[in-house]
Parts: sequence; structure tokens; C-alpha cells
Amino acid sequence: MATQHVLDHTQNIYLTVTVSPSSPVFSNPQSLTIHPSMRYLGTVGALPDVQLLSVPRESWETIQENVMSTLKRMDGVRRVEMEQPPRMRAKRGIDEL
Repeated sequence: MATQHVLDHTQNIYLTVTVSPSSPVFSNPQSLTIHPSMRYLGTVGALPDVQLLSVPRESWETIQENVMSTLKRMDGVRRVEMEQPPRMRAKRGIDEL
């Protein structure tokens, strides 16, 4: 069963890292925590190749460039993306459908 992560976008920046199943990072995803302020949170849903990391928002501006470039250069890393906070959706009225 997939773990449901409770994300606090006001306090943290979240990164999803897609890794190749044949890479060493896949078998040791904690190695993605390349900075002391980063935390490994686990996989994203039932996707074993997508890992979730968090960085305190207060540290992000100073380490962002280094973290993103280092992760992208790691062997077996296919993609690194910063997760955006969820947006509220407006409910449509019946006449808008």
C-alpha cells in the first residue's frame, strides 16, 4: 500500500526525483539527500521510481541552485521537479457546464 505524505508547503519546498530502476540510486534513494537540511520522505504514491524530498523553505534560496544541479547530474536521475502547492478549484454552477 502506498504511503500518503502530508505536505506543508508553507514550511517546506518539495522535490520529486525520478530515477532509473537500474541505477544505484533506485536501491538507495536516501543517497539523494545531498545537503544536510534535506529530508528523504519516500516514494510518491505507488511509483517506485519517483522519490520525494523536502527542504526547509528558509534554506531553499541559498541552496537551490546547488541542489538542483547536483541532483540532475547524479547517475540514474532522469528528472528533478519542484512540486507546486495545490491550488483551490472553483466550483462551477450548472449554467457554466
